[in-house]
Amino acid sequence: MSEQGTLNFDAPGDGGGALGAGHARWLFDRLRAKKALARKLNLPLGHDVEVWLHGGIRLRGELCLKEELLFVENDRVNELELLIGKATFLAHDIESCVRMD
Repeated sequence: MSEQGTLNFDAPGDGGGALGAGHARWLFDRLRAKKALARKLNLPLGHDVEVWLHGGIRLRGELCLKEELLFVENDRVNELELLIGKATFLAHDIESCVRMD
């Protein structure tokens, strides 16, 4: 019987700080995947924005994913839930988005 795999955040190496290089590598890979998703969506995730939604609704604040999904199928991109403050909306509801920072 095989054992369940584990993430080794305490892997030896440099640059990992108190948790080790394994954790630093995981954070780096996660950030790289999030940037790739932002490019795929053509939206400035993690930045202050002004978003206009269909129906004349304006939102200002940091644009975030509602859930930390880093891999999204191409046909599901417009169904992705986004968040500014406590307001959630779908990517396809965006009429315009301007980065403010």
